[in-house]
Amino acid sequence: MRPPSLLRPESSGVTRASARVFPTPPRAFLVLALLGGAAAAAPEPPRLSASSETVAHRIQPGDTLIGLHRQLMRPEADWRVVQRLNRVADPRRLQPGRTLLIPVSFLQGEPVAAEVVHVHGQVSRRRGSETPQPLAAAAELREGDVVETGAQSSLSIRFVDGGLTLVGPSSRVQVTRHRQWPGRGDAPPAAAAGRTELDLQQGATETDVPPRPGSEARVPRFELRTPVVNFGVRGTRFRARVEGATVWGEVERGSVAAGPLLLAAGQGTRAEDGQPLRARPLLPAPSVDGLPSRLERLPLQWRWSAMAEAHGWRAQILQAPGPGSAGAAVTGLVHEAVLRAPSLALADLPDGHYELRLRALDADGLEGREQRVPFVLKARPEPPLAVSPAADSVWTTPSVTLAWSRHPQGERYRLEVWADAGESTGAPVVAREDLTDTRLDVPLPPGRYRWRVGTIRAGNDAGPWGDFQTFERRLPPPPPPAPASEPPRAERGTLQLRWAAAATPGVRYQVQVARDEAFTAPVADETLESPAWTLTDPPPGRLHVRVRAVDAQGQTGPWGVTQTVDVPRAWEWWWFLPLLLLI
Repeated sequence: MRPPSLLRPESSGVTRASARVFPTPPRAFLVLALLGGAAAAAPEPPRLSASSETVAHRIQPGDTLIGLHRQLMRPEADWRVVQRLNRVADPRRLQPGRTLLIPVSFLQGEPVAAEVVHVHGQVSRRRGSETPQPLAAAAELREGDVVETGAQSSLSIRFVDGGLTLVGPSSRVQVTRHRQWPGRGDAPPAAAAGRTELDLQQGATETDVPPRPGSEARVPRFELRTPVVNFGVRGTRFRARVEGATVWGEVERGSVAAGPLLLAAGQGTRAEDGQPLRARPLLPAPSVDGLPSRLERLPLQWRWSAMAEAHGWRAQILQAPGPGSAGAAVTGLVHEAVLRAPSLALADLPDGHYELRLRALDADGLEGREQRVPFVLKARPEPPLAVSPAADSVWTTPSVTLAWSRHPQGERYRLEVWADAGESTGAPVVAREDLTDTRLDVPLPPGRYRWRVGTIRAGNDAGPWGDFQTFERRLPPPPPPAPASEPPRAERGTLQLRWAAAATPGVRYQVQVARDEAFTAPVADETLESPAWTLTDPPPGRLHVRVRAVDAQGQTGPWGVTQTVDVPRAWEWWWFLPLLLLI
């Protein structure tokens, strides 16, 4: 009977093939001779392909092949394969310091936990028969754990070899294997590398497996299983997506084995049961010229150039490390959308550092090469609302009153006034960052101006500027001339005044009547639209009257000539009572 081999056999079909890590063109197999005795008397050892991946173990004093089998290899692995591969004459006598090559598939490895580095939205973990539990950052994932993400939810997982997998929205993934190869003494780093196997049951993943130099680059490190085809990875960056019985895979960097098919960078494939696999070129990355690197307004809006070959777009927004986080990876997916047109709108997003990722979709749903646009969102604290002056208003007073609303988080406000030259060039004519009140009187020479205001909350956290508001400061027009008045007429019970109308449109008139020439206590003071006025029941006696014009901006002209009028006393019937006494 043939003992079980740890090398995965190639599938006879074109889909659901075992993803042998980075297959190379077939070579002759090394036929292993049986040790000691006839072939019929001993089990045939597993065959080892000359192209199979191995790790190097530095032999330590006291090492034997049988001992290393117990310490490093799976029980069913045949140590005689290692003996023949390394041409060891005596399995009980190994020379310390030499390197012993061991097939990776023989290593039992040491189960280790993967780290959850980012969680967004609703993400759960199911371990064995336990009830699914919410998952948080810094949690551990072990072999057998199943994670599920809700809509617009995601998580990022870091593996023992430094690889990162981003699990997208509405996905289900199982960690089927996560092992670290044991290392001993001064063994090279390859002996301490690891292997990861994931089972993507639905949804999407994006995996970044960093390449390793030297012999370690030959170590198989990552395998992604799907219901249709498996992907084998060394150092690369690739994406996979499962929707029902269809699987898409795309390679951004390096190369990936998709079953028997080898995909190079810039290639992808669509896999369905019973359909042959073929490599297809990915659409080029979208052009993002003109997209901003800083946004200060909500809602958010992006537009990019259309592509004739694109049948849609996938847009993603990921959290990015801020300043001082050199070397930190972009790991947190916070929003994802598939779009018909080359534009993305988002109502809200917390302030922070982000990365916009864009990919075009071809007719078969393959996503093209990726374009990344880092940006900063700083939309809070929101700027106050401008109150005064009104937009494009004209001021003729020596100073202009700038006023704005009070922000609930505003500790103070910053304000700038610019001489309007079309752009904010040079320096502002007024720049303040210490304003605690919500108004400021600013004396300005004649000219056009723009002003804006922003909020500063506790901790010297300055929010974005508000939009520029424009106004004009003009010299006041000359005052309107004093109106030429007709002599006032006092008739029974009334005082009638008339004067010449001003030629300037929009002029009004102020009329005052007083007993004294200084008009210290006017008995009447009226502002009128027409050049005539009648005072009913004026007080009897001598009255002084004057009129002046008021233009449309409220500027008053000089008073006209003060005129006087004697208002007679009215005759009352009781004045004649003394005459009745004489009769």
